Amino acid sequence: MPKAQVTLPASVSSVPTARHFVESILSGWGLRDLGWTATLIVSELAANAALHARGEEFSVMISTEGDGGIRLEIHDTSLRLPQQRRYSDDATTGRGLKLVSELAQEWGVEPTATGKTVWAVLRAQPASGDDEDDADIDALLDAFSDDAGEDDVIQLSDRRGPQASACSSIPRRTIQLPSARPTGRS
Repeated sequence: MPKAQVTLPASVSSVPTARHFVESILSGWGLRDLGWTATLIVSELAANAALHARGEEFSVMISTEGDGGIRLEIHDTSLRLPQQRRYSDDATTGRGLKLVSELAQEWGVEPTATGKTVWAVLRAQPASGDDEDDADIDALLDAFSDDAGEDDVIQLSDRRGPQASACSSIPRRTIQLPSARPTGRS
């Protein structure tokens, strides 16, 4: 069972590195179909480790499962277990674990001797063999003809309609942007 791991500084600037690590590993293993979901999940879990665990580093591990799925793990040194909370609709934070629970087939937290591991399991969705989606796309494409007539083409000069004269009375302003100043850095 293949496995890959990276240890990163516990900083939000490490989250993109964690995401790129998972994406490149999945690509190398031929599991690109899991990439989008896996990178979204690892982004959320790595951000939680960086923001809430308050350690110096966290580790990202990815391994394959026997059924063709993958297991993502984030290890950190905090003993505090993550909990889903309810936030107001206006809150700009607090939806990460809800997102993980919606996207992963399974997820959980395991306390360890040195902190905890938050994990998520993803499985490839079997191909349905159903061409229903293809039929919808074909119907949509058939609805638009490639034989566009002259009436379908709008010339730029024709776009000035009655609105053009109404807009001409609006005073125009020119905004001068400050020119770039050298910062002294090369």
